[in-house]
Amino acid sequence: MMVKYISFMIILGVSLLFTSCVYHFDLDEAEGIPKLVVYSYPGSGDTTVVRFSRSLPVTSKGEIVSGLTGTDVRLEVNGTPVGLLWTDKALPGVPAKSYYTVQRYEEGDRIRLTASAEGLETVSSVTTIPAPFPLNSVHMERKPSDPGTLQFQINFTDKASTVNYYAVTVKERAKYWRNGDSRVYYDEEYTAYMDWNDEPLLKVSAGLDEILIGDYTYYEQLYIWSDEKIQGKNYTLRLNKTYISDYETSIQGEVYTNRKQYKVCLYSLSEEFYHYLKSMNEQVNNKLGESELAPVRPTYTNVENGFGLVGGCRMMQTEWMDGVKE
Repeated sequence: MMVKYISFMIILGVSLLFTSCVYHFDLDEAEGIPKLVVYSYPGSGDTTVVRFSRSLPVTSKGEIVSGLTGTDVRLEVNGTPVGLLWTDKALPGVPAKSYYTVQRYEEGDRIRLTASAEGLETVSSVTTIPAPFPLNSVHMERKPSDPGTLQFQINFTDKASTVNYYAVTVKERAKYWRNGDSRVYYDEEYTAYMDWNDEPLLKVSAGLDEILIGDYTYYEQLYIWSDEKIQGKNYTLRLNKTYISDYETSIQGEVYTNRKQYKVCLYSLSEEFYHYLKSMNEQVNNKLGESELAPVRPTYTNVENGFGLVGGCRMMQTEWMDGVKE
């Protein structure tokens, strides 16, 4: 099994979390003056991106614009300042109108970010870089009791000396080739929806929402868990999806064979990042709040005097793996 370490921003997608400006905050906080919003996820890959925007009070009209420039920003690693660069144009792994730096981190590094902009209160945030995901192996097989189900088995050993937080998502694509031709083509990848009914660590009770509305949903198919029930243990996480065997399609009279491929992306999260994603899940599943039968749940933030998230993370991914053959 080949495993690669790669930028969290590239795999999860710049748009996924930076566009999480569609959030809910306590009205007492959001109805006042604008505040500085910051998103940064240090710890995965060589490049750390920092993006700013200005919050829009609930009484104001207009749209939130990301990529706020003219910000006095300071990044420190274990108390040592780290220089930041600005780019107007998009770079590999860096969206346009962002601050960034090339910086590698070690487990336990303490990251502090402070920033100020004209007319806005100075903000600050602190996070810690977690250990890499403690992966042992990833295995796929057709579930013996249900051959129509493809099961992903992710084996890892949790570190006993610390409280740890994890996440997983699975990418899917099809590769296809014309019969008798050696050239191979690939469809665009997408995030697969996984069934976690066989996985106790992912079963979450949504309380009255679950009784009245239905099953729990994970935000952007990013499945998160803590080591509360498995601290220091070796464990195999199990995710299922419908098994799809090779199939044929016809394009302009030519017959092509199609085969599903999968890539497993694994994350080790700081406590702040975990609580942020947990709050996003609570919003997605707050059907009673949408029906005005319960309060709308606020988005977690660890940015003092502002909004957003500075969350440490580490990420790895497998190579593309062919689906199990019949």
